[in-house]
Amino acid sequence: MKNRNVTGIVLAVIYCIVLFEILIDAPPGEAPNNPLWAYAMIPLGAVVITSLFDYVIKFDFFKKKK
Repeated sequence: MKNRNVTGIVLAVIYCIVLFEILIDAPPGEAPNNPLWAYAMIPLGAVVITSLFDYVIKFDFFKKKK
């Protein structure tokens, strides 16, 4: 496995958790009524975030160079 950017992975996991909580939020006793493309934003957003940090930003907060 190549040397992955840990900051991008951490932010992608936080993004997935927050978006999932937003999508399942509904009044008590009712099911959430969201379109299917909204649920597809969870993995697509995670891929975009990790790709941005791996190839574009290249800043890793957790791995400091000595």
